[in-house]
Amino acid sequence: MYPKLGQMKEVLVTIQTVYQYLEKLGPKKSFQILKNLGYEKLLSLTGKVPKERLIVLTQKLSEETVVELVNQIPEKILVEMISENDDDDLVYFIHSLSITDLATVSKSIPPKDVGLLAKTLGREVSVEILKSLGIQKSIALLKEIPMRDFLWLVDQVQVEPILRLVNELSVADCKKWIKQRGLEELPILLKFFGVSNVLEIFKKLGMNQALAMMHLLGTREMMELSVILSKMQLAESDIPSHLPFKTKMEPGLQKAKVAVKKKPSAKKKKQSKRSH
Repeated sequence: MYPKLGQMKEVLVTIQTVYQYLEKLGPKKSFQILKNLGYEKLLSLTGKVPKERLIVLTQKLSEETVVELVNQIPEKILVEMISENDDDDLVYFIHSLSITDLATVSKSIPPKDVGLLAKTLGREVSVEILKSLGIQKSIALLKEIPMRDFLWLVDQVQVEPILRLVNELSVADCKKWIKQRGLEELPILLKFFGVSNVLEIFKKLGMNQALAMMHLLGTREMMELSVILSKMQLAESDIPSHLPFKTKMEPGLQKAKVAVKKKPSAKKKKQSKRSH
């Protein structure tokens, strides 16, 4: 069957767009891109992304970078990246990260979230976060925390303290904290104790014991207890080298103790028959 008139018109318009796009790039650059990508890929992409945006982006990137982007990032994600991010932000991300890292980020974090990160914190800070934490750790954490919650946390505490804290903690520890305590208390604790002291607590107790202590005492009580302890004249040198521990009870005594506590089973009384 022959294609319908509307379909033919659409194909012709797309082909015209491709040639207009290539013409704007100049013969050398357009030839290299067409040669390395192939006509079908280029035709498909120009049919889904506004021609003006493609021209601006391609003019700001080398032909090698354009080819790598199209080959390493699935078309659907690439189209979404272009749609959800400004030209300047995209170019900055492309120049600041390797194409491999950019492809990994784009496949793992929705382009809409990356765009929101860049618009809220700025592209420079966004790249700093990714580089400081590392691509894999950033992805793992942002899978646990919705982007809007992460941006709320940064707004409450600022970027530097968050990076200091998360850099010292493992992804597993971060997940434990998020699962058991959420994010709401974190700004309160960081402002009260300071990042260095929070890290000292985690280092001394470990995440499991720190979480257990918070669960046992409660956040307010733990903070109040910390204030009381801070006013005491205490010295580490006064801690005895050996502390007495409770001795384990011998098995025979344990059994005897259990036997004493065990209540005798009540015997059923015989019911007396009433005389009629």
